[in-house]
Amino acid sequence: MPSYKIAMIGDGSTVSGFAAGGVVGFPAYQSTEALALLQELAHSGEYAIIFVTEGLAESILPDIARIPTGAVPAIIVVPDQGGARGIGFRKIQTAVEKALGIDLLGKQGPGAESAFLSGRESEDGR
Repeated sequence: MPSYKIAMIGDGSTVSGFAAGGVVGFPAYQSTEALALLQELAHSGEYAIIFVTEGLAESILPDIARIPTGAVPAIIVVPDQGGARGIGFRKIQTAVEKALGIDLLGKQGPGAESAFLSGRESEDGR
């Protein structure tokens, strides 16, 4: 069974934070740089999980979707120091909806991911 690594692509501070947990860091400061790194890491076969910050991923989401992946690597968009933009939540929501055929997580708009993840309901009861 192969031994895989976990990678993080993002700004220097975010990469450093993930490195404390044993994640291999790849600093990037522009979306085009992040995309080139993502493609390289995905094709290397060495990484099971590749994290990329929302700030870098936002403008290249269609390109990320075209990167061929199998069971590995999983490309996961995570918030950066600028705060959550909801991109990661929307990707999970779409995947769940495709898998189950229903919108299990609900379309509650921006900020819904924090309420969902913390177990709180939104103010309108959803």
